[in-house]
Amino acid sequence: MKKCLLFLALVPCALAAQGGNDRTVLKLNELDALWSSSSNAAGLVISPYREFNALDVRYGWQGGDYRPMQTGTDVSDLQFDTQGAKQIGKVQVWGRFRYNNISDKGSSYNTLLYDPFDERFLYTAADTVAGAWKKQSYEMQFKAAMPLTDYLAAGLHVRYTDRIAAGQIDPRAESYHYSIVVKPAIAFRGGFGSIGLNGLYTNTFERSTPSISNTQVNQKVYLLKGLGNWVGEQVGGGGLGTMYFRCNTWGGAMQYAYDGNWKLFSELSWARHSTKISESPTQPKPHGNTVRDEFTFSSGAHFGNGDILHAVSAEASLYITKGVEPTVTWNTAEGIWVVLTELEQCRMRTASASLAYHLYKAEGSGYKTHLQAGLGFEDKADTYATPASVFSYDNILAEIGAEHRFAIGQGSILVAASVRGCKNLQAQYVYSGHRTGTAPVSELYPHNMAVYSADRLLGSLGAEYAFPVSEGTSLAFCIEGSGTGALCGALGTLYRWCAAGAVKLYF
Repeated sequence: MKKCLLFLALVPCALAAQGGNDRTVLKLNELDALWSSSSNAAGLVISPYREFNALDVRYGWQGGDYRPMQTGTDVSDLQFDTQGAKQIGKVQVWGRFRYNNISDKGSSYNTLLYDPFDERFLYTAADTVAGAWKKQSYEMQFKAAMPLTDYLAAGLHVRYTDRIAAGQIDPRAESYHYSIVVKPAIAFRGGFGSIGLNGLYTNTFERSTPSISNTQVNQKVYLLKGLGNWVGEQVGGGGLGTMYFRCNTWGGAMQYAYDGNWKLFSELSWARHSTKISESPTQPKPHGNTVRDEFTFSSGAHFGNGDILHAVSAEASLYITKGVEPTVTWNTAEGIWVVLTELEQCRMRTASASLAYHLYKAEGSGYKTHLQAGLGFEDKADTYATPASVFSYDNILAEIGAEHRFAIGQGSILVAASVRGCKNLQAQYVYSGHRTGTAPVSELYPHNMAVYSADRLLGSLGAEYAFPVSEGTSLAFCIEGSGTGALCGALGTLYRWCAAGAVKLYF
């Protein structure tokens, strides 16, 4: 199965294609292909890509103390990313393959997971040791679409992700994660525009085995329940065993598009994730279940006269996660764990909305100048029933940015700069239980609250130099850097620095 998906993901990149010579061409190509970023692959028939291929090999680094506890003070990422689109007969095909090799140093409060911020996996284990992780990720995906009639098209989007992670300091763990996403779709084109409908099914699995290298010292961990609530456990000495996270997702989306003198695309989607978390493969012990509903809406339009193109977009999302905790007992006669009761204790809500405006001054098949501005709002409201606890904040975000392309001989250099700001409106972390002096309550949640609710400013600079190496093929070198300063309450002023370099091939 993996070999088949890899082949389909790389097919477009193995075929000759007409392409531009830098990032500006690729960006306008994606903008013109109205359905390209949607959940509906069938829309590629209605609004196809111009044929392209792109290869990106980059190294990125980030470091500093402005970060959640689960993120390292020093993180590096080596990435290989290739994608392309091609029409083969009547079939429109797009494919992508991405590989990441990540080294994370100085992170804590994550004993098990590749992604400790995945709220579907709420019932996990954490420790206070500032350790290191080695992580690798493979992602393969493709979209294929073909016309069924002059008015009707069908499509399929498949994505497969394979991840492994290994903790390097006791208590450590080896984690294996896979996810496969399938989205069948149809799209109908009429005089009023186009409408689409797609389904969604995802199967996600993560298995994590905790261990210790020094068997003489057992390591204390916290089995997290949410918002500082926990149950004590240890790694080593017959303590915490292999943990299993099994998630099935169902959902769908509907789309509307108009393609005339001006272009419009809107999408409304819903997905429900149901996760069961247990310990041990032979005598499964339930640790909890989560149900997560995700509602998203996006809409964008672009229009222009001559070489000036205007684009506006709006997005909104609402994520609600419910955590159900079981009370279990060991049935000696049958040798199994029995669930006595289940109670919903944790509810986590994340809402966001944003507006953005872009102006492009076109030049050739790309653009010479790009100006952008955006405004957003984010709301976090998590609660725990007993003991009553609250973790909430509201932020307003704003961004402005500009890019300009300068001709240099046969090539060009694209220079970009942006500034992003965040203003906090309110923030609170309240824990009413009796474990106020324990690490999750006194360190983890107060620190993360200070980070998420900080007034902050981020500035970034980047440049990409692209030049032709043969007909239809260009090579590019890219450098990027950014810095964030944040006022984090009792933590003081914290900083985060990021830098990246990349080699790209457009063909």
